[in-house]
Amino acid sequence: MLKRALTMIVAGGLILGLAACSTDTELGGVRIPNARPDTRITGQPPTLLEAGFAVEFNWTGSDPDGKIVGYEWKISDNGLDGISPRDTLTQDPLTGAILNPWRFTAGNDSTFFVLADQEDFPGDPEADPRSFRSHSLFIRAVDDKGAKDPTPAYISFTSTTIVPTCRAVFPQLNAQGPKIVPPTVNIGWSGIDSDFDLRIPTKVRFLWKKALDPTGAPISTRYAYNRWYDQVLNFDDPDWSSWIRYKPLEEDRKVAFPQQTPGDYYLFAVQVQDTAGAVSVGFGYQIEVGHVLIKDGFYRPLVNLGEPFLGSSVMNTADYEIAANQPINFSWTASATSYNGEVVSFRHGWDLTNPDDPADPGWAVPPGLSAQNKFDAERRYAQGLHTFWLRVEDDSQQVMLLKRNVTVIPYVDPQFQLPLLIIDQVVDNRVQNWPDQSGNPRNDEAYRNAYWRFLGDGSGGVADLNWERDWMDHTRIPKYADLVKYKAVLCYAQYNDAQLMMDQFRPNDNGSDQFNWLGPYQERGGNFFLVGGGSMESFLAPASNYALPIIFDAREPRLFIGNQEFIAGFGTRTLPDETVVQRGPLMYPYATVGISSLDWTSPQGKFIYGRISTAKDDRNVACAGLKGIVLDRDFKSHQGIGPGVIPDTMYTNPEIDWQDVVSANADTLNLPTQSFPFRNDEFVDANLANRPQPMIAQECEAADAPGGLCIEPMFRGIARFDWLREYNKRRGDAGWPDSAYDAFTLEEICGTQALTSYGALSRGSAKTNGKVYGYFSYKMVEDKPGRKADVYWGFDPYRFEAEGTKKAIRWVLQYFGLSINQ
Repeated sequence: MLKRALTMIVAGGLILGLAACSTDTELGGVRIPNARPDTRITGQPPTLLEAGFAVEFNWTGSDPDGKIVGYEWKISDNGLDGISPRDTLTQDPLTGAILNPWRFTAGNDSTFFVLADQEDFPGDPEADPRSFRSHSLFIRAVDDKGAKDPTPAYISFTSTTIVPTCRAVFPQLNAQGPKIVPPTVNIGWSGIDSDFDLRIPTKVRFLWKKALDPTGAPISTRYAYNRWYDQVLNFDDPDWSSWIRYKPLEEDRKVAFPQQTPGDYYLFAVQVQDTAGAVSVGFGYQIEVGHVLIKDGFYRPLVNLGEPFLGSSVMNTADYEIAANQPINFSWTASATSYNGEVVSFRHGWDLTNPDDPADPGWAVPPGLSAQNKFDAERRYAQGLHTFWLRVEDDSQQVMLLKRNVTVIPYVDPQFQLPLLIIDQVVDNRVQNWPDQSGNPRNDEAYRNAYWRFLGDGSGGVADLNWERDWMDHTRIPKYADLVKYKAVLCYAQYNDAQLMMDQFRPNDNGSDQFNWLGPYQERGGNFFLVGGGSMESFLAPASNYALPIIFDAREPRLFIGNQEFIAGFGTRTLPDETVVQRGPLMYPYATVGISSLDWTSPQGKFIYGRISTAKDDRNVACAGLKGIVLDRDFKSHQGIGPGVIPDTMYTNPEIDWQDVVSANADTLNLPTQSFPFRNDEFVDANLANRPQPMIAQECEAADAPGGLCIEPMFRGIARFDWLREYNKRRGDAGWPDSAYDAFTLEEICGTQALTSYGALSRGSAKTNGKVYGYFSYKMVEDKPGRKADVYWGFDPYRFEAEGTKKAIRWVLQYFGLSINQ
């Protein structure tokens, strides 16, 4: 322990002694200077003599006493004589200006974009030369003490690029001679840089000058241009514009020269520059240089003036005939792109005294390009000739004036109207499906038209009716002017693509709607009586995939089940003021007739909503088909129809529907049948498919409308299934159909969607039974001369008991106010 303490004392004293003897606190020796780093270029383009304008280099550096923190580089743009001292100077020794500064990078490689802006690379063909420039890259390493390599590594190379190309752009420049252009010239350019990724130049400039030869004479031909262009055009002309950015969109690459002097010739030259600085070099005729002649009045804007129902036309003048109070909604578009012009104003008006007078009171709006300048507010005229004018002006003050003469067919005073027009709209191309017992085609016009001839009889016919004058065969085309001459129109119809009257109302092949002039007639001209299976379908576009029932105000345009598509609604229509509305409520069945939904008993080309099998299979006609019609009790009471005026019940004509009669007489009548083809009878305002879209009956304000509803049921249907049930009941079989068929068999015969319960019978009635097949419509009553409802029967009365249906027809015509011969 003592030894250890003594040792510590001696050591401490030795240290103190040494400290007391020394006066120099710095370490001795010679300072070693920082070693400079070294730089080497390790990667270069494959060929230095013909490199591109985008060149990639790699380098590395070393430092013997530290580490490399980065590199400084510069690239010289050498002249044709190679690199010179000035090309490498960082700073001008005389002015102190920075010429070619060093730039720092921490990386060991980089891609440099360099100039290649000297013309005619040596050795290239004269027809396809490249641009080029030689450069030198200098690179020096920087170490962690800031020291830089005093002898930078360097390498020289020659960059090359394909010369960009360009052309003047104006529609249909003619290489054979000058292009005629309007006084305000809108001319543009396009360019290609084929060896740049984006393939477009970066800059452009242009020259606009009168085309005059050295003597001052106009250069008016291609020959004169080729003779003089090298004396009148050069790239050093001070009138060249400044270089501007080459924009990617074509519509942004043009310049306007307003109000040039008509009769003068001009040259428009264009030049482009690429990323490498190379410029286009040509003065090709109608290529890099456009040659134009100013001419006033040669061009006009192309104007398309249209109306939803009258159609569209580019004609200066057009004439139309329209119905009284028919809505007129003109709208238009115009373009001056065929001559690179711009439309600067629209103006429109009606019945102008002088369309050249800006102050004419008929102008609807001042000239302009606002939304109100692009369509006319809806107009309606009761009579007379009215003229619509549209004035369109372009940026060269060239004017296009369009005129539409609209003749309004007026309503005829009721005291001067004829009593009844009868229109046949049944096209007889499917006449063999109603053969009678003798094989006669009872669906042929020879039989059907004979049925309707009773209206011209001396007794029981319509007073003052002349059959030759007042009946129109389906081969004629009825017009609005024909209808307004009559107090009432009776039309018997069945859907067919070839219906000449109905084809005027169905949507066009392109889906656009046509105007239905029955609306104006029914509003103020007279009464309409439409009958026939498939008659209301005549107003719809032909389609084989309607989902039933059709609900006209449905907002669901399409229904998809798997990969099958169905028409569930009618979509939207865009009005001229760009308002978007539902199409269904604008269509004739909803807007004029007043029904909300439409369905058929057992149609072939339609589908019950939510089902992928056709309606003819889901509701077989043997069960759902229309066998009889019953006069609605409430209708009979409301209209005061006395006993025997109209039969309460009418069944199918036994001469047409004779198979069931024969089978009943032979006691072989059964539910399954192949001889009941009447599958297109129409019923309304019912939703048998429980479709999610609600079916809401329309309301009308007419005083006579029962319950305030637009539709008053007149006839309800008796389905063949229900007729058979009552037939068997009268024969003592009150349990039919259960007594004859099990549930599976019934479904197999009638379809899965055909039947519903009836009393104690779970499948005792057809769903189509009791539905409304004939009805009064009060939708258009308010302004009618006689304020009487229009009448619609979705069945063909010719197919039912003749005497009973003729009584019902006479009653309807007397309700309209017509007289019947006694």
